[in-house]
Amino acid sequence: MMDPVPLLTVGDLKTELSKWSDDTPVTFYSPLKEQEFRFYRYSPGARVLVLEVNEFTETPPVALPGA
Repeated sequence: MMDPVPLLTVGDLKTELSKWSDDTPVTFYSPLKEQEFRFYRYSPGARVLVLEVNEFTETPPVALPGA
């Protein structure tokens, strides 16, 4: 049985981002597809913040540093 996928809250994201400098690049990566994704836009809703990403197919599959 698979473990449930944890939800990331705005608080979780703010806590993690506060550890990094403002000019640190952010990489979105799918371990299932071994593919990099790129941020597209965000859509604020009444009860949820949606961060939209697109596959970045121009790059070959990459492994995460330290993985």
